[in-house]
Amino acid sequence: MAIRDPACAKCPIGAASGVGRGECCVMLDRSRRAGANLFVEGEPAEKVWFVKRGLVSLSRAVDARAAAVWTLRRPGSILGLEGLQRPTYLDTANAVTDVVVCVASKDAVQAWLARRSGAALALLGCVVEAQCTDAPRRAGADGNSVVRVATWLLDAEAQNQAIGAPRAVIAGLLGMEPETLSRALAALASRGLVQVSRKSVSITDRAGLSSLAEGEVKAPYRKAR
Repeated sequence: MAIRDPACAKCPIGAASGVGRGECCVMLDRSRRAGANLFVEGEPAEKVWFVKRGLVSLSRAVDARAAAVWTLRRPGSILGLEGLQRPTYLDTANAVTDVVVCVASKDAVQAWLARRSGAALALLGCVVEAQCTDAPRRAGADGNSVVRVATWLLDAEAQNQAIGAPRAVIAGLLGMEPETLSRALAALASRGLVQVSRKSVSITDRAGLSSLAEGEVKAPYRKAR
C-alpha cells in the first residue's frame, strides 16, 4: 500500500508501524468535514482513531437529555482507545474543524500491539499528550465569567488549541451558556484585550489578559452575568 503523506513517517503511530522503513501504517487516514460525527457514546467501540489534522470535541452525557463537551482533542491525540478494555465508547466525538483522522479497527490495533515492540509506547505517548490539555488551569471553576474566559484563552493559545472553535463548544468547556461567553468576550474586547469576530477570537494584549486572569487588574469592568 503506497504512503500518500510523507509526514506519516514522523507520526508516532506511523513510526511505530515502520512507515519510515517502507512498511504500512496500521491506520488509514480519512477526511471529515467540520461538524461530522466520528462516534457516539454508548455505541460499540469497534475502531480506534488518531487525530492527524484539525480539532475534535469529546462530549459526555450529563443527564438523559443532554451532553456536555468536556475537552478538545488536537493533532497527535488518540480517540476510542477505551475500546481495548470495554465494549462501548465513553464519549461522543465530533469534528470541530475539518479534520483528517487515521482509523483502524480494534482488532487491527490489538494485533499491532502484539507484534510491534514500540506500539504500546507510541499509544501511551499519545494518551499522555492528550491528557496534558484536558483541563486548562482554573478555566472551569475560579473567578467570574470574564476571568474564566481570559484564563481559557491564554491556556488555549499556549496549548495550540483553536480559539476559533464554535462558541457553543467553548462555552461548554467553561460550563457557561453561549450568551454568557459572548458577553464575557465583549467585556474583554471593550478593554482592548482581545479582538472578536463572528468566527474567531484573537488576543491583542497578552500581558493585560494575563494580569486580568491572575486577578491583578483592579480597575472596574462590567461583569458578564
